[in-house]
Amino acid sequence: MKKFLLLLGTICLMAGLFSVGAFTYEAHALDEETAVWVEEARGALQEIVQERDIMALVYLSDEYPVRVQASYDAEVLVTVPSGQMVEIKDVFVDDNYEVWEYVSLLYGTQEYQGYIPRSFLACSDEKFLEWEASYGMNPAANVVAYSADGTQRYVDIEQFPASYQAALTALKQKHPNWTFVKMNTGLDWDTVIYNQLQGGRSLVYKTFPDYTKAGAYDDGNWFYATEEILEYYMDPRNALTEDAVFQFELLTYNKTYHTEAAVETFLNNTFMNSSQYAPGTSMTFAHIFWAIGAEEGREVSPFHLAARVYQEQGQGTSGLISGTYPGYEGYYNYFNVGATGTSTTQVIENGLKYAKEKGWTDAYFSILGGADVISANYIKRGQDTLYLQKYNVNPNGYYALYTHQYMQNISAPTSEGKSMKNLYASANSLENTFVFKIPVYENMPEGACPMPTASTDVILEYPQGYSDTIVYLDGVAYTAQAQNGKYVVKAPDTGAKTAVVYRYNESGVPVGMYVWTLSYANNAYTATAQPGLADLLTYHGFSIRITGNSGIRFKTGISTDVRAALTSGGVNGYKLKEYGTLVMNNANRASYPMIKGGEKVLSGMSYGTNASGGLEDKIYATTGGRYHFTSVLVGLPANQYKVEYAFRGYIVLEKDGAQITLYGPVVARSIYSLAQQLLQMGTYPQGSDADLFLRQLISDGDAAG
Repeated sequence: MKKFLLLLGTICLMAGLFSVGAFTYEAHALDEETAVWVEEARGALQEIVQERDIMALVYLSDEYPVRVQASYDAEVLVTVPSGQMVEIKDVFVDDNYEVWEYVSLLYGTQEYQGYIPRSFLACSDEKFLEWEASYGMNPAANVVAYSADGTQRYVDIEQFPASYQAALTALKQKHPNWTFVKMNTGLDWDTVIYNQLQGGRSLVYKTFPDYTKAGAYDDGNWFYATEEILEYYMDPRNALTEDAVFQFELLTYNKTYHTEAAVETFLNNTFMNSSQYAPGTSMTFAHIFWAIGAEEGREVSPFHLAARVYQEQGQGTSGLISGTYPGYEGYYNYFNVGATGTSTTQVIENGLKYAKEKGWTDAYFSILGGADVISANYIKRGQDTLYLQKYNVNPNGYYALYTHQYMQNISAPTSEGKSMKNLYASANSLENTFVFKIPVYENMPEGACPMPTASTDVILEYPQGYSDTIVYLDGVAYTAQAQNGKYVVKAPDTGAKTAVVYRYNESGVPVGMYVWTLSYANNAYTATAQPGLADLLTYHGFSIRITGNSGIRFKTGISTDVRAALTSGGVNGYKLKEYGTLVMNNANRASYPMIKGGEKVLSGMSYGTNASGGLEDKIYATTGGRYHFTSVLVGLPANQYKVEYAFRGYIVLEKDGAQITLYGPVVARSIYSLAQQLLQMGTYPQGSDADLFLRQLISDGDAAG
């Protein structure tokens, strides 16, 4: 009897002659001796299958077909992307002596069973690999590929984009037994980032710098993550180091290096050290993690379980694991399952309510229950790495994209990955066979996203009734992104002083204005709402001159009470210096900002100190508790009648010797369209002097083109 597949030995192939999986054997039916050997191997494999789940990943191709029979001519059952998890159930050797695995897989919510060549599967299951080596069932394991210049090729790394390859090659050269599997998500990078920023999915802890925070999530411990810090942690290329790469490790159990002693060493300097038994038990934490992870039918990495609890519980002082929390005495939730909320109290009580419902009355039952949640609901349903448990980016997974994410903390996969690496190092196991499943996205930045060192994000919490995504920073329009109930707008630099948003009615007429003042410190903006300046400048429409030189008048209002406060004691320290109106050709707004002193912008002062040092205070009318001030554009030639002119009010305030300028909404009209509007409204009797004036204006405008 012979191990027929081992006859291939170690093969060295030059570039251009080698294709992984396309091994060519002599085409003839298996001889009797080999057939007996294969059946013996199948029997040995079935013994392993009966006691454990053997998980593997599809790789070495962007996508690969699962077939109904072990033949390249067989019908395709389903085509899956690189990185798809499968469970090996049986083995088949075809007449060409090629090894096929019979696998079961979950693709979306549908289960499939079919065949895939062994050479397109990556597996780190220790028992399976021992079986395979014993029976010679993986000839590709002994194949080494070389380029034409004689350098060794790594066919698994060649599947990745160029921006991944240098770091992966460095890891491979240091750890030749490691296998890297490209997880081909097919997802657009910007779309992924946008979705991960919504709904409180991505948080940073309070110790993170201010410039990584996009507003408070809870009562002071957690903050929404900024786009830049999320991109840094979510970009897989930033984790291709020995310390961080274990966030991509398959979280299956391997008895040789997943030892109780290794877990105990890791826990020595934590609250879970072996100086005392775990609460409510006569077992150490190390024993609990090891025994639960190794248990038949679960087979989940005890290193992962220990690192996850350490990540969740830190110093071990949370009420979730004290066993003494009022109303929930004797209950424990080590994995924080179901522990959600926007305050510490909510988080603890929701988590303990879950523990009470599940009967987690000591450390063992709590860890057992949490491990089952992770194993059954995450690892066996496609979220089989730390990264995927945080970021569900599997478009063909059991759960919808961006949902069913175990944690909100964006740094958790990185810190847990480092804990996993330290565990393996303490067990002298870094040279074992590991499989790392690493996502790749479409349209990624050319290089890895950098760690931010500052932010120009302005975070605004709108008052009720406001929802416009156009925010004006110092009078210039920028588009904000709605995010977690707030609006985030990127300032062009660190010098912005004000932010303003307007509210509009159903007809698009501006009816409200809200103001924030901005300060920049610690490399981040702080926006301070100024409710006392709400509706500071209001739009009151246009009118038209109907005698003499044609002209168009724009009206702005300011509250009589607010103005009185601004000219006396001030509003939150701000005092009035000046206000007036800006005018410009509306077509120029595409190229020039409409701000005081801006190019191609005209301004007229209604209140302030004139060139002679005297106070000017021009009030057009007082209506409804508001002073109206105006700007009149007169003397327009007929060829300008159809030209739209933009108008907006401005106001200059001073506080502690520093000035800020705030702007009202921009509204644009032509004298031609305004005349048409007045005629359509029937404002003046037909045939009256005013009616005839407007009709002549329209006629002159048409004649002038």
